[in-house]
Amino acid sequence: MKKFVLLTVLVFTMSSIFAEYEWIDPQSPSYIVSDPSVTYEVNRPINVMEVKTLEVSPEMEFNSGRQTIKLPLAYPISMFVLGANVPLVRSTVTFGEKSKSAIGMGDMAISAAYSSNAQLSGYNVDYAADVSVKLPTGDYEKTIKVNSVKMPAPTGTGSLDMTFSGNAILANDAREIFADVKYRLNGKNEDDYKNGNLLSIKGKYGFLQFEPKFDGYVAALAMIGSKGDADGAEVENGFFLLDVIPELHYKTKYGMFKAGVSIPMITSAETKFTREVSVRFGLSKQY
Repeated sequence: MKKFVLLTVLVFTMSSIFAEYEWIDPQSPSYIVSDPSVTYEVNRPINVMEVKTLEVSPEMEFNSGRQTIKLPLAYPISMFVLGANVPLVRSTVTFGEKSKSAIGMGDMAISAAYSSNAQLSGYNVDYAADVSVKLPTGDYEKTIKVNSVKMPAPTGTGSLDMTFSGNAILANDAREIFADVKYRLNGKNEDDYKNGNLLSIKGKYGFLQFEPKFDGYVAALAMIGSKGDADGAEVENGFFLLDVIPELHYKTKYGMFKAGVSIPMITSAETKFTREVSVRFGLSKQY
């Protein structure tokens, strides 16, 4: 665990030095997609069906525009699982030929899930329903001076949001199928701005036991964002996204090491924006 933490800090620091970044407008679709609580909940949800004791799953997610270290926790109580995710965000602004960064706490998420299981045509079926709340703990008004010009460098969206989700795993000795549907209701921040609500659908197929400790997965993720609202006026920032996400899991004595790459395949939006390949890696361990 100590080795993983040190490696994460090292990678976070080195990529901060060598990468070039552009500021993400908090009123653009790409900002909400980059929101740590969104990317954690949508791209790599906590598998509450497999949480038997306290689970700690530190994870890092980064691309050329943003870096986040996340500390998700999950704790089972009977058939329920309580969870929390505390992110550390690095927001960087490029103005002219100069770049500066701001590091701070992002928007924290807390959740509660109910899980159960059944049998279906030779598969073990585990399923769960989850409700999570994203708290505006990040500083969406954070600014930084670049070339003597004050520029925004937010580490959160400034809004209280709720996400409702349902997911299921069908598994046998040879393969695993995972399905996840989420709907996120976004609130308004203090500037009376509201990001559009977000629907995501994810399917993941796993070929288990390539080797005794090694699993491989491939996932497809579709996300639909509705139009936003600014002081009562509609904001044209609806979007449709489709990603392909290969993932690898490897069991070690320190826990389950997980790595994944989100590859943008389709980006259709009323407000034009670009997306980049995102890399995630982390370690899940139960205590």
